[in-house]
Amino acid sequence: MKFINKFLLLFTFEQDEKLEIETKTTLLLTNVLNFFLFVIVFMEGIISLLEENLFFAGPLLFFSILFAFNYLYMGRRPNSFYYKEILFSFIVITFLYFIVFGGPTGVNIIWLGSFPFIAINLFGRQKGAWYSLFMFLFIILDFLLLSKFVPMAKAYSFNMEILLSIYFIFSFIIAYTLKFIFAEVMLTKERAMINSQNSKTSQEEHISNLSRQIRTPLSNITGILDILGKTNLTDDQRDYINTIHASANNLVNVVTNMVSTSKAGLKPIPEEEISFNLYSTLNNTIRLFSDNNTKQKFSLSFSADIPTTMTGNAIKTKQIFLNILNSIAKYNISEEKQINIEVSRVNNMPGTVELAFKIISFGNIPFPKEYKSEDSLYDYDILRLNTSKYIHFMELSLTQKLIEQDGHAFAIHPEIEKTKFEFGITFRENTQSASMQNIKEKASSNDSFFKPSVNIKDANILLVEDNFSNQQIIILYIKNEVKKIEVAYNGKEALDKFGKAKYDLILMDVQMPIMDGFKATQKIREIEKSTNTHTPIIAVTANAFPEDKERCIASGMDDYISKPFQPEDLINKITHHLS
Repeated sequence: MKFINKFLLLFTFEQDEKLEIETKTTLLLTNVLNFFLFVIVFMEGIISLLEENLFFAGPLLFFSILFAFNYLYMGRRPNSFYYKEILFSFIVITFLYFIVFGGPTGVNIIWLGSFPFIAINLFGRQKGAWYSLFMFLFIILDFLLLSKFVPMAKAYSFNMEILLSIYFIFSFIIAYTLKFIFAEVMLTKERAMINSQNSKTSQEEHISNLSRQIRTPLSNITGILDILGKTNLTDDQRDYINTIHASANNLVNVVTNMVSTSKAGLKPIPEEEISFNLYSTLNNTIRLFSDNNTKQKFSLSFSADIPTTMTGNAIKTKQIFLNILNSIAKYNISEEKQINIEVSRVNNMPGTVELAFKIISFGNIPFPKEYKSEDSLYDYDILRLNTSKYIHFMELSLTQKLIEQDGHAFAIHPEIEKTKFEFGITFRENTQSASMQNIKEKASSNDSFFKPSVNIKDANILLVEDNFSNQQIIILYIKNEVKKIEVAYNGKEALDKFGKAKYDLILMDVQMPIMDGFKATQKIREIEKSTNTHTPIIAVTANAFPEDKERCIASGMDDYISKPFQPEDLINKITHHLS
């Protein structure tokens, strides 16, 4: 079996790992059939040539050249636009020749049964079935007319005609059934994957909503405790309040950890892209491991076409390498470890630098035996399944998510004395630093209007909050600093008030009935475009995770603070934006 597996691997031609499983299977089957058809037709041609039968020798050797060209050139280019059409045209011409004229050995017609397999696998069940039907009709036409009126055409007996017809129909049924089963299996897998993702998303949304619902009353509790702490209290009363405050803070941490775990524990990574030297970044990362461990050797190699500097997220790149190298250091039980890091450029598209990273860890990583299979190197389904297990075993699920955020794949390939880690990262050509560009854009946008600073005591602030208790808490927080505070119960009411009065700053809740904070902010920004003004908007919300902050900023808000928070933090943010 291993010999057969290795033999079949010869027909994969280093296929792109991003290809779908069905595409890979189709290509493998097509290349195998292409190769065997070449061998058969070529041997038929050689036999005809040895028998000096030039009527068969010439066409068959020509057909074999076509199959050889298709196998050696087109078969290695599965993304070629006319790949399937060219291959299928070669097959149709060859099979029609066999049907009409037969062959020198008399066994050519037996291979007619492979036509439905080829047609259905190349074009799918529906289209392949139509092509098979047309071929069957041609066979009937040949039996009825061509074999009787075309010179040199092979004549079949009535029994042979019946047998060949049944043979073709039977082959078609088997080919169609196998393709149907394969499609159903793939569909079942996809549905299971989608259901799993939907279930996970639903669970995350439920936990996020639960977190928001818990954070809101906790914010009120801690707010009242802060206010009570500033009043005249006995020592016992202050001790009681401190105990309640500490317990409330612990509960906040529990909620935060619960939601962080449900979101796979991804820590917020700054998304600002900067110009940096990738070689220096990786080299500095390696030093963290090599300086403290003389038995751990590193080798770092870059292909010559990689630019010296590029633009991208240097922090995320460094975190990916830190996670992988930490995992290798933890799980590689060999006394002396050699780690090779190879970086190559995948394409030369203008404006982008797509890099392929390969980290090879020499030594023994003891993966559990149930993760291994003698067919795992040859069966793509098993390989993909085991890759997920390897990633889970080495605690690199977070790293996989970081890599997949940019549309790349992360794979681990364990071998006898080494383990390969492969992934990709896309950067941009270093024409201009993204951070400098952002600074220029902000400067130009700020130049479009002038807003004088406002003292917080003189400021007119609009609080947009649908919950009465939350309104009272926030007003208690800032009433000693801000004299004029107006309240709106939802985004629509906030828009009405914004159109009638001038506000120096808006405190905006996110989750509200009628119109939420995101929509209200967008509407306010649209109004300001016509008046060339800008009112600072601070999101005050119980949605406390990085993606929540990103969504607030993307909607047009200037800042963000999550509940529960210290009164001083909110006042500092207000003061900052007023000045």
